[in-house]
Amino acid sequence: MNKQITSSQPGRVAFALLLFVATVFSSLSAQNSMGEQEPKSYSLDACIDYALKNNRNIENAQFDTYIAQKRVNELRGVGLPQVTLGGSYTQYFELPVSVIDVRQFPSAPGSDPIPDGLPDSIYFQTANFGLTQNASAEAQISQLLFDGTFFIGLKAAKEYVNLTRISELRTEEEVAVNVAKSYYNALVAEERARLLSLNLNRLDTVLSTTQALFDQGFAEKVDVDRLRIQYNNLQVEKQKVDRLVELGYDLLKFQMGMPIDEDISLSEKIEDNAEIIPLEELQLEGNFANNRVEMQLFRQQINLQELDIKRNQVGFFGSLVGFASANYSTARPRFFSLDIDPNWFRASLVGLQYNVTLFDGLQKRSRIQQNTVNIDKIRNNMYMFEQSVLLETRNASVGVVNAYADVENARRNLELAEEVARISNRKYEEGVGSNLEVIDAESTLLESQINYLAALYDYTLARVELRRVKGDFVPEINTNTENQ
Repeated sequence: MNKQITSSQPGRVAFALLLFVATVFSSLSAQNSMGEQEPKSYSLDACIDYALKNNRNIENAQFDTYIAQKRVNELRGVGLPQVTLGGSYTQYFELPVSVIDVRQFPSAPGSDPIPDGLPDSIYFQTANFGLTQNASAEAQISQLLFDGTFFIGLKAAKEYVNLTRISELRTEEEVAVNVAKSYYNALVAEERARLLSLNLNRLDTVLSTTQALFDQGFAEKVDVDRLRIQYNNLQVEKQKVDRLVELGYDLLKFQMGMPIDEDISLSEKIEDNAEIIPLEELQLEGNFANNRVEMQLFRQQINLQELDIKRNQVGFFGSLVGFASANYSTARPRFFSLDIDPNWFRASLVGLQYNVTLFDGLQKRSRIQQNTVNIDKIRNNMYMFEQSVLLETRNASVGVVNAYADVENARRNLELAEEVARISNRKYEEGVGSNLEVIDAESTLLESQINYLAALYDYTLARVELRRVKGDFVPEINTNTENQ
């Protein structure tokens, strides 16, 4: 009995070990299936929103705005009270020598005055004044009471913050446009890969049918070879497009500020963005210069130049500063000296200081003249920009109209090519057509599909360009320059 139990133990051990391995394997499989998540899907708006929060160019523009805000605080500090504390300690190894005229000192009572006509060596004597150990401590406060250049400069600094905010908007606009173009480029590459897969499957079916006919003696080997060449070419093209799809995704993630290694997918299709909107709803005509961020930059530049003119004008009135200070000092023959008064001696004062430049060599006048000419230049640039926006609008409108016509034409050609390919394949399957017709029809179909995708892409980019010209990518500007 005991022997039978002993002999059955290895089987039980093996069964338990197998059960343990199966349990661990199923647990690991469950963990892997839970750990493998589907790539996050992004729409175009989601990609743009992500880019506005993570693109490094936008972050650098935000840093510029932050620096400008802190520059305002720095300039504001000039108008606040300035408090300084100072102290010093001096030890003389040899006291400074002073030459004195003894005739300037009164004679002792009852003594005769120093007669004239004596040698200079008698009149001029040397003496050492002061003690070897000296120490002092001082506190001083000053307050700017009036300075027109300061207040105008502070206002100009705040306006410069607005200028950096507008530049930040311009960066955001550029990023949004680049993301949109990259998004559509990835969509086109993805759709092209899908169409190539469909063509490969369809051609593979024809190739298999032809191979079967050849095996039964109803087709020639050259028919099989022609189809195989076409199939091989499509396979190579499909591999190239697959790599372009990966590259398109990488470019999109780069524009978004997303790590290149992150796995994402696109929720939209190229057809979703190619909806043919009636041309009259696209507002193809008009002057959209005022919607553009560049016009805001021009206006802000003029504002800064005008403030600089005021700053130079008020500089003729000078500045007024009030100040007060308290000083404590002591002097001793030795560092520790108990035979003299150990007290510190105090001195204090208050005062006003007014400075005005009566003549600066016409520097302010020259600066004002420069500012005036700069304003004229900016106004000229504004006029040229308005004209360029009109030209850009017309160019973008023509691009949309032409792209719309190309899409419609490519769509009709694609429908015809699909019908020709369908009929050619059916005729070949029924034995009334040749494989040359099939190959030619498949080639025409593939070319029509590529042309249709290219037309869709061009039409989509034309609409993006029209949005850019109209200023639709520019958000509202926040002109609040308070500290954040």
